[in-house]
Amino acid sequence: MKTKLLLGISAVVLSAAAFFPRNAEGQPAPAPKGPVEAPIGLDCVITVETQAWMNTSNAPPDSITGFHPDFTVRGKAIYWGSDWVVLKDGTYENWISRDKVLSVRVSR
Repeated sequence: MKTKLLLGISAVVLSAAAFFPRNAEGQPAPAPKGPVEAPIGLDCVITVETQAWMNTSNAPPDSITGFHPDFTVRGKAIYWGSDWVVLKDGTYENWISRDKVLSVRVSR
């Protein structure tokens, strides 16, 4: 009787322990929350709203994969203000309104 009771309590304790989060040993610390630095001078891919998109069918596809996603602009960030983001792509500057930016991917 005592053995069955002890096994039952052990099973309850072990199953309860499986549902509680454990300390993540060896995991990197989470990124600090707060203001994010503007990626000035870094290569970026910016996704813009579909309504803000101008058809740039003359743009060549990516030289490595041959893929050029719609609604994205690539280049090096040279200005990041409260109203505009400016990406330089070769001799071209792409001025993008900040309220039309959906996501930014940065290469460090």
